[in-house]
Amino acid sequence: ALSAKTVSRLLDGVTVDRYVRVNVQAIEKLIDALGGVTVYVPKDMKYVDNTQHLYIDLKEGKQHLDGAKALQFLRFRYDDLGDIGRIQRQQTLMRSLMEQTLNPATLVRLPKILSVIQEYIDTNLSLEEIIALVGFASNITRENAQMLMLPGEFNTPATPNSPSYWMPSYEQINAMMAEHFDRGYQQENVWEAAPSSLRIAIQDSTERPEAVQALVDQLGTQGYSNVTISRDWEEPLEVTRIVAQQGDTKSAQELRRDLGFGELRTESTGSLESDITIQLGQDWLPSNQLKMQN
Repeated sequence: ALSAKTVSRLLDGVTVDRYVRVNVQAIEKLIDALGGVTVYVPKDMKYVDNTQHLYIDLKEGKQHLDGAKALQFLRFRYDDLGDIGRIQRQQTLMRSLMEQTLNPATLVRLPKILSVIQEYIDTNLSLEEIIALVGFASNITRENAQMLMLPGEFNTPATPNSPSYWMPSYEQINAMMAEHFDRGYQQENVWEAAPSSLRIAIQDSTERPEAVQALVDQLGTQGYSNVTISRDWEEPLEVTRIVAQQGDTKSAQELRRDLGFGELRTESTGSLESDITIQLGQDWLPSNQLKMQN
C-alpha cells in the first residue's frame, strides 16, 4: 500500500483527509451485511494456495455472490494483467455494489452495516460522517459515480522473469487531477484531444462482426480514425457502455453525443491502451441503427 505522503506526491499535492482501511474479513462481512452482490464473472476462476488459505473456484457467468465468493472474485489475479486486472474487477464489483445496494432501501440495513464498520473497519470518519456518506451515496446517479485508476503503462521487462511494474504517466495524471480535482491547469480543455487523436477501443459483446464494422465505419465518418478492436467483452450487454478509461469524461461525453447512444461510465474497466473504450451492446445492432436513421 502507498503511504499518504506518496499518494499526495503522485496526485499533485492532493492530501488524504479521511481514510477507510479494510481487511479481508471486513469486505466479506460488509458484503454479507448488504445482502450480497450480483456480478458477471468473466471467466472460470480457479486457484488454490494452501499457504495463504486462498481457495478460489468461480464459474463464468452472471451470479449472486455472498461475501466469501465476492472475496474470491476480488482476490483472483492470475491472468494476463495481474494486479491491474484485479483492480478492474474491483471497480466492476464496486459499481455493482453501488447500483444494487446504495439506494434508499439500504437504510434499513444501516444498523448491521454500522456494526460491521465498527468491528472490522479502521477509519477516521466519525459516525455522523459515515451516516451522511451512506445517505449521499444512496442518491448519487450512476453516471456521477466515477472511479479512476492511476494512469500509466506496464514496464518492459528486461527478461521474461523480470518483475512487472505499473509505470505512472505524469502527463495523464496531471490532466486527470485537473478535470476531477480542480488542480490548476487553467486551459479551457485540459485534455485537448481532437477526435482523430483519441485512442478508441471496441470491445464487442454482440457476437456480430458486422455490427462492429458498422461502428468502425461510423466512427471514421465522424473523425474518429484511431480505432482498434480489442478483446471481446464477455458479459452480454443490452446497452452499450462508453468508458472513459483514462478519466477523460469530456471527450467521452462528446463521443456519446456524436454516436447518439450508449451509457457513459468513468472507470478503468476497458482496454488499457485506450483513452475511451466502447463496450458494444445490443442497442447498436445494424437493424436498430437503420431504424434510427429512418
